[in-house]
Amino acid sequence: MLLPTVWSARNVVHAGVARRLTDRGIDVHLVAAPLADAPMVRLDMERAGALHALLTPPTHPVRGKPLLDDVIRDAFGRRHDNASYPIYRRWNARRAGPRDRARAALVRALGTLGSAPGALAALQRLVDQLDRRARELQSVRAQLVTIAPDLVWSTGCTSGLEQSYLFAARDLRIPVATSILSFDNLTSRSVTPEFDHYLVWHEGMRRQLLRLYPHLPADAVTVTGTPQFDFHQRADCRWDRPTTLAALGLPAGARYVVYAASHVSLAPDEPALVQAFVERLAASEALGDLHLVVRLHPLETGARWDTVRASSSRVTLMSAATTPSVDGRVPWLTLHDQARLVSTLLHAAACINIASTMTLDAAILDRPVIGVEFSGEPAAPRDILYEEYGAEHYRPLVERGGLRLARRWDELLDLVRDAIRSPERDAAQRADMVRHECGIMDGRAAERVAEEIARLTTRAAACRRGGT
Repeated sequence: MLLPTVWSARNVVHAGVARRLTDRGIDVHLVAAPLADAPMVRLDMERAGALHALLTPPTHPVRGKPLLDDVIRDAFGRRHDNASYPIYRRWNARRAGPRDRARAALVRALGTLGSAPGALAALQRLVDQLDRRARELQSVRAQLVTIAPDLVWSTGCTSGLEQSYLFAARDLRIPVATSILSFDNLTSRSVTPEFDHYLVWHEGMRRQLLRLYPHLPADAVTVTGTPQFDFHQRADCRWDRPTTLAALGLPAGARYVVYAASHVSLAPDEPALVQAFVERLAASEALGDLHLVVRLHPLETGARWDTVRASSSRVTLMSAATTPSVDGRVPWLTLHDQARLVSTLLHAAACINIASTMTLDAAILDRPVIGVEFSGEPAAPRDILYEEYGAEHYRPLVERGGLRLARRWDELLDLVRDAIRSPERDAAQRADMVRHECGIMDGRAAERVAEEIARLTTRAAACRRGGT
């Protein structure tokens, strides 16, 4: 199993997939990014299987490859008329100079040509050849030969840290399965690397994958659900309200809303937005006693939020991980961190965010969700990707009505008041959104994932022995 990201440990180790595979008699090997600063996570992984370091072999720059990568991304978006790509293109070009604009025009022109039938596949083959040529794969191949796996499981399908392992596995003729990690991976990134088998959240994601990659055989995609939502059903991850308030450092009986922060790359001005929100809450007669818990993005350490933290005693910054950051590195998440997240949302009056996956986390727990869409609000910070509500993966959430969009400051405060007074409002729409976007919510996705990985491993082992 390849564990390149903090989400990999959550889905594979903390959700219990690795343990279930071991119980089935599968010899589990975890190939993980550095864990020196995460002793609890290391201990959990060592209990789950043999632990190996994820190698990052040297790479050599290949002239022209960055341009080809951008052309393929543009061609893929055009080929499938994907609404996400123009949104992200405009966002990335917001500070472009003359040279950047000229390059972007060239990418669009070549992307138009590359979107023709057969051209995109040819471009992808060329980039794969260049990428392979740029990598020194000897160490990765040697590691895989030593481990001798029947199957390699990619748990972060869009992570570049896995790419060398995919090439090495192909060289050694080891089949590779992957789990689609997030609901935006198929439509907000470039072409997904090709695998032998895919595990997806729900039937709609399966149809989407087969539509985008029609050469894939239908039986190469299995619907399992995603283990990240199993925690929401687990009793050990649903603390009572007093325990949750104590863990957050809030006084007994406190009312609070959660603000789920975006990554800095999509919302550089978000701390200023939250600061303005804090000031308006304080000035509100009905909401002045409300506490605001700002849950930071898992890939941020929180330094840019220091001003917000210091602005009010009613603001609590909640890092995604309780393990402290060392030298600015993103800490790994523990099972305790996942339980804290679920419990914090469970007892919140509402979850506020900007086009975040946390909308789904809150809706699973039947908590009101408010999306901030201030593109037309003159008294709001501008350097935030409000437009992402129209992205291919997020638009269905808005259309199903499981979240309310606030387009002005007064509307945001009104929606917070409504969430406190009538939390049951939109419950049916939230349930509908969860049903269509998250897959089966029975808390057993980890079981289904383990069953499928065990099946694929057993089949691959039989093939290697010359069986059928």
